[in-house]
Amino acid sequence: MSIESPKPLRDVVADHLREQIILGMLRPGQRVREDEVADLHGVSRVPAREAVQRLANEGYLELIPFRGAVVAKPSPNRALDLMQVRRALEGMAARLAAERRGGYVGKELGRLVQRGNRASAAGSHDLLPDLVNEFHQLVAVASGNTELIGLLSQVRDKVRWVFAVDLHERSGDAWADHQHVLDAILDGDADRAAAVMDHHVAKDEALYRDKFTN
Repeated sequence: MSIESPKPLRDVVADHLREQIILGMLRPGQRVREDEVADLHGVSRVPAREAVQRLANEGYLELIPFRGAVVAKPSPNRALDLMQVRRALEGMAARLAAERRGGYVGKELGRLVQRGNRASAAGSHDLLPDLVNEFHQLVAVASGNTELIGLLSQVRDKVRWVFAVDLHERSGDAWADHQHVLDAILDGDADRAAAVMDHHVAKDEALYRDKFTN
């Protein structure tokens, strides 16, 4: 795999490794060897080492003496902390997005929700997880806050990694919430947008608590 990208090599390699971990292609406890990472990506050991260190700092990898880097296993307590952070940030994003009535992505949000509505009505729940992720990304963009966009991107990546409770099965019921969030954003009702988004994200938090406390 040869890399051609304007981004620094360490970031390109880190992004690829992170995605492999999130998608489960690299499993908890699996070793991540710097030499293999370098060979796979067609880079030297330096950017490979920097990428591994970055993912260790982010919590995706653990650096174990005499063994090297291994994929970390998310703990229930850390996952719940993450869900709480996500809930606060998503509510803030929805509030700011409503203050701007969706900004320049308002129409795109509307088209996306329509696609989700059609998929949900047709029972095509396998299409909804990607649409859900895209919706929340667009709400963050609609907020107009660059720092918030970056933070939510990082948090949502970790949520994808640690939280996969019956995702396809619950997507159909959960999709209706996105229409309510959209309506509040386009109406410019910041309080309602934040409240509806908070209620929506709280459902994920409740599902995760049920999984690990029952």
